[in-house]
Amino acid sequence: MMRMSDLEETMHFDPDEGLADLDMHLDRLKAAAEGQGFKFDRHAARNELQAATFGKRRTAIARLLLSPTGAMAIEVKSD
Repeated sequence: MMRMSDLEETMHFDPDEGLADLDMHLDRLKAAAEGQGFKFDRHAARNELQAATFGKRRTAIARLLLSPTGAMAIEVKSD
């Protein structure tokens, strides 16, 4: 039995601009999720990403991992 690995999307965060190209990143993640049969809640992903970067004052890289069940983990690291 083949084990599916998580999908990963990384994006740049700027405190003045927010997450760069967020809609494009979410579209790409949605397409990959659908192609592999993963559950994906675009609205929840947007909310989680915005919550994870709220109040950040430095540029950073946000990384979202999506499991096949639709569970998400988000990591934000300063540049």
